[in-house]
Amino acid sequence: MQQSDMISKITLGVFAVALVILVIGLFPFTDNFVFQSKTYFLFGFTGLIGLLFAVRSMRKQAISILWSPLSLPILLFGTSMLASSLLTNSYPQESLLTMGGVFIAGSIIALLGGTILPKTAGSVLLKTIAVAGVLLTASTALQLLGFGPSKLLEPIFGLALPHTVDFNLTGSSFVALQVLLVAAVGLVATILQNKHISKFSAVVLPILIIGIALHGWTLLPGKPSALLLPSLKASWSVALDTIREPRAALIGVGPAAYGNVYLKFKPLWVNTTPSWNLQFSQAANVPLYMLTIGGFIGLGSWLFLLVRMFAVNKQSRKDSRAVILTALVCGLLQFFVPTNVVLIGLQFILLTAFLAGEADRYTLFNLKAPSLSITSENGQNVETSKAVAPIYLMALVVAVGFGALLFFVGKAYAAELAIHQGTLAAQNNDGLAVYSNHQKAVTLNPYLDDLRRQYALTNMLIAAALSNKTDATEEEKTQVGELMQQAVREAQSATTLDPTDAQNWGVLAQIYQNMIGISDQASEFAIQSYITTIENDPTNPTLRISLGGLFLNGEKFEQAATLFQQATELKPDMPNGHYNLAVALIKLNQLEAARTSYQQVLALLDPASEDYTTVNTELEKLETALAEQAKQQGEQAPAEGQDPNAPSITDQNVSRAGQSLSQPSGDDVQFPAGADLAPAQ
Repeated sequence: MQQSDMISKITLGVFAVALVILVIGLFPFTDNFVFQSKTYFLFGFTGLIGLLFAVRSMRKQAISILWSPLSLPILLFGTSMLASSLLTNSYPQESLLTMGGVFIAGSIIALLGGTILPKTAGSVLLKTIAVAGVLLTASTALQLLGFGPSKLLEPIFGLALPHTVDFNLTGSSFVALQVLLVAAVGLVATILQNKHISKFSAVVLPILIIGIALHGWTLLPGKPSALLLPSLKASWSVALDTIREPRAALIGVGPAAYGNVYLKFKPLWVNTTPSWNLQFSQAANVPLYMLTIGGFIGLGSWLFLLVRMFAVNKQSRKDSRAVILTALVCGLLQFFVPTNVVLIGLQFILLTAFLAGEADRYTLFNLKAPSLSITSENGQNVETSKAVAPIYLMALVVAVGFGALLFFVGKAYAAELAIHQGTLAAQNNDGLAVYSNHQKAVTLNPYLDDLRRQYALTNMLIAAALSNKTDATEEEKTQVGELMQQAVREAQSATTLDPTDAQNWGVLAQIYQNMIGISDQASEFAIQSYITTIENDPTNPTLRISLGGLFLNGEKFEQAATLFQQATELKPDMPNGHYNLAVALIKLNQLEAARTSYQQVLALLDPASEDYTTVNTELEKLETALAEQAKQQGEQAPAEGQDPNAPSITDQNVSRAGQSLSQPSGDDVQFPAGADLAPAQ
C-alpha cells in the first residue's frame, strides 16, 4: 500500500468518525456542553485535518492545493468571516471561539481536505450521515419513553437533565429534524443516482422517515419541543438598523455580536410576544444573520458559494451528484432556519468529499522541491539530487500552525472546564472551589467577557456572604473589601472586552449597587453603569425598574416615577412596572394616579394569587387615605391662578423621559418571599 493511500484511508476514517460525533457526540464537561461539545470538536477536527495535510505533504515531498470552481467562494467566505471577527472588535476571541470560528474552520476543511480524501469518500460519508440519523432517531425514541441518553449521562456526570424529548443529542429537535432531512435526501439522491435500492437504503430510509415524523411531531405547538424562534420580522428590522452604519454595512458587527445588536435594535412590539425577555444570538435565517454579522461582504460571499454549488451540481459526474446535491440541501435549508454548528459542519464536510471525488477534473497545484544537478566541466551530467528541505520546512510550518491552533483551542476549552467545575462546586455550596475554578478560567482565557463577568459575580457573592456573618473576623472584613474591589476590576474588564454587551454593564451596576453605603461614589457609578446598560438594551422594561428602584431608595421620587412610567409604556402588561409606579406616586402624594396604577396591577393579576390579595389590601389602604384627604379638603375650588387642567408632576416627568435618563441608574427588583410584586430597591 502506498503511503499516500494509507493517509487517505486514515483521513476518510477521521471524517466518518467526525460526522458521527458532530451529530450525536456530546462531552458534558462544560456548562453549555451541547454547543461547546460540537464547536470545540469541530475546531479540533480542523486542526487534525491540517496535521494530516502536512504529513501527506511531507510523504509526497510536495504541497498540493486543489483549485476548483468552489475554491474561490469558499476562500472568500472564510476570509470575510475572519475579517469580520478581527476587525469589529479589539478582542476577537469570542467571535473566533463561536460561530465565526465555525465558519472559518469549515472553509479550511474544504480547502485542504479535498486533496487528502480518497475519491470514494462521498458515498461512504453519505452512508455515515444516514447511520448517524438512525442513531439519532433511536435516541429520541428512547428519550420519549424516558430511557434515553439523559438517563445515562445524569448519574455519571452529576447533571440535572430532562428525561424527555427536550434533551436531544444534536442540541434540539429542530436541529435533529434538519440532520434527518439531509440524511434522507442523501439516501434518495444515491438511489436515483444508482437507479437501484440497496439493502442498506431499504432498511435505513424508512427509519429516517420515522425520525423525521417523530421530530416534526415534537415541534408542533403544544408539544414537548414546540419551537420558539426569533421573529423573521424582528430579524429583518435588526439587520436593517445594523447596516445603517457604513462600517457595519461593509463587514458587519462580528459573529459574536448578534445578541448585542438584537437587544439594541429589537423592535418595541417584541415586548408583546412570549419571547420579549429573550436575547437571541441568531437571526431567523442565515441570510439575515450573515448580513448582520458580516455585512454585504459576508452575505455576498455566502450567496456566491451557493450559486457556485448550483453550477457544479449541473456539471458534476454522475457518481458525485448525490454528494453535492446533499451539500446544496444543507445550504438551502439555511434560508429558512437559524444557523447551527451541526448543519454548517455537514455542509462543508460534504463539500470536501465532493471535491475529492472530482479532484482529477480540477487544477492541482503542486509545490515541489527544486532539483539540484551537479555537472562536469564538459557539461556531462554527473549527479542529480532533490533538495527536499524546503518542502519539509514548509510542511513543518503548516504542522506547527495547526498544532498551535489545537493548543489555543485546548486552553480555551480548559477554561470552560474550569467554569463548569465552579458550577458544580456552587451546587455543593463550596465557595472556595467556586472562586478558585473561576479564577483559573480567567487565567487560562482572559479575553472572554463572560468568564470575567462570572468571576466578578463570584467575588461579589462571596463578599456578600462574608459581610452577612455576625461573627466575622477582622481578616474576613478585610477580605470583603478586597473581594469587592476585585469584583469591580473584573466587571470593568468585561466591559472593556465587549463594551456593547448589556450584561457586562448590568453586572457592573449590580456590583456598584452592593457597595452603596460602603463607597462614597458607589451610587453615582451604579447610576452611570445602569444608564449604559439601558443604552445597549433600550426596550427592556426591567432595567427601567431597576434604575427607578435606585432613585426610589435615594428618595428621588420624581425620577423614579418617570422611569417606572417608561417601564409601563415599554411593556403595559407587566404588573411590576405599574406596582412600582404606584409606590413612587404615593411618595409624591399623587394618590389619584397611584390608585389608577394599583387598579392596573389588579387587572393584570390572577384574582386567586397571593399577589392580588397583597395589592388589593394596599389599594384599600390607599382608598381610605384618599377618603380622609377628601374629607379634610372638602370641595375646595382650585387656588386662584391655578389651572385645574395643568399636567401633574408625573406627566411632566414622563415628557422629560429622555432627559432624565442622562442621570442615574438602580438595582434589580427585590421581591418579598412568595410574591412577585414589591417596590424596586
